[in-house]
Amino acid sequence: MNAQNIEKEPQKIDTSYFVKIGGIDQYISLKGVHNKPIVLYLHGGPGAAASAHSEKITASLEQDFLVIHWDQRGAGKTLKQNGLKQSPTLALMQSDAEELLAYILKTFHRQQIILVANSWGTSLAFHLSETHPDKISTLVAISPIINLLSSQQSLNKTLIKHFRKIKNQEAVEQLKAINIPYHNAKDIAIQFKWLSEFQGQPISDNAFGQYYAFFEQWYTKWGLLYSQLYKINQLKNKPLIQCRTIIFYGDKDYTANYKLSEKFFKRLKTKEKEIYRFKDVGHQIPMEASNSMQELLLKVLLKGNYD
Repeated sequence: MNAQNIEKEPQKIDTSYFVKIGGIDQYISLKGVHNKPIVLYLHGGPGAAASAHSEKITASLEQDFLVIHWDQRGAGKTLKQNGLKQSPTLALMQSDAEELLAYILKTFHRQQIILVANSWGTSLAFHLSETHPDKISTLVAISPIINLLSSQQSLNKTLIKHFRKIKNQEAVEQLKAINIPYHNAKDIAIQFKWLSEFQGQPISDNAFGQYYAFFEQWYTKWGLLYSQLYKINQLKNKPLIQCRTIIFYGDKDYTANYKLSEKFFKRLKTKEKEIYRFKDVGHQIPMEASNSMQELLLKVLLKGNYD
């Protein structure tokens, strides 16, 4: 191979390191091709870092894009590096996202990036799209959080109606007793238990104890931030996003209610928008439909125009 051919070879990147964001070392991993459009993946949770299983989410993009996964404050390797001394606020997480965006644009000499966000991560993605509209070329919102309060209220009504119909009085009484907005981990655990049974995946008493312990630990870290998410309602005003916006949603998603995704899409004002339904899929599209999601993600992103 001569020197001219070597120069034409795309420069592959596969690395990871910590970046000082929000006063702490935060972990990012990069895979793909240098000088290709940048995709920043914003994981769900909060607290559910996705970099360790990026092959299930963004591997299909790595020949045509440079993909960055970020372990947010309180998640993954960022959590291992720093611990979590206090519960993060929504404002702090938004500030971290803005700082990371600025770092990426400066470091890689770009004017814009693509955002791909899942669940809780869509809250950060919508924020970046609103506050830095000229810096986001495309937004892909997977299982978007449109109105958390409305989702949970709708879910509880659906569950109570179902269990009343099949005469499961225990479920009805427990569901009627929970607080929405959630007041504690018990509220989350009970709704999760009966949602799982409703979806044909009943949880044993032993497994429920383990889930409850997990939710208690999670709520200690994230209860403050979660309570602040109830104030977000993407339907409150006529939603306006300047960049190309793509919605992926599961038609069995009751956590981020699929009907709200459809309603948001209809109201959304933007120069270009697309919506894709995943049949018989719930909230966790990256886990439940990894292959089909990646195929579609690559297809829709390759149609974009990037500087």
